[in-house]
Amino acid sequence: MEKAIRNNALWIVGFAFLVFGVTVASQFYRTPSTEELRSLGYYRFEEPRQIGSFSLVNQESNPVDRSAITGHWSLIFFGFTYCPDICPTTMSVLNAAVKETPEPPQVIMVSVDPERDTPEVLGRYVTSFNKGFHGYTGTIEDITGLATQLNVAFGKVPGHELGTYSVEHGASIVVINPRGEYAGFIKAPHRAQNIAAIIDGF
Repeated sequence: MEKAIRNNALWIVGFAFLVFGVTVASQFYRTPSTEELRSLGYYRFEEPRQIGSFSLVNQESNPVDRSAITGHWSLIFFGFTYCPDICPTTMSVLNAAVKETPEPPQVIMVSVDPERDTPEVLGRYVTSFNKGFHGYTGTIEDITGLATQLNVAFGKVPGHELGTYSVEHGASIVVINPRGEYAGFIKAPHRAQNIAAIIDGF
């Protein structure tokens, strides 16, 4: 009789631990809701959008196309190396975010200032934030073509002194899924812990 009671008690305790484990695991591994993601600044599309072909070059002057953004998650930010505030801040936040994640996505900065951002200049800039970051540039037409697909606006603005200029551009971070599709975007202002939480939900 006592043995039967003991066995039942062990079974109940074991079942309780199983239920607890499943509950905890579901909290850690469940897919975040749309509301939760938006509270972090991520606007995920119900249906990812196709990205057409494009042709740019990376910081090693090697050609890159759509295949460069397939097979893994990617975060793309459009900026430029002469940017005084938004770009260095965003790149620093991205660096802090990917350091908090065990499987970080590919991070790419696409230059909106190809006139000054040569591959060499761009390479020095992006790797100063993180050695694993990538920089893409190309002709203004090719950059505009990709930016248009990803709903990113930018434009040259004359400076105060003759011959100088800056570039105004959107501050959102574009999210690309492993199929190379436009999955959504992360709105500014950006926070490293929020981006890290978004990445963990990929």
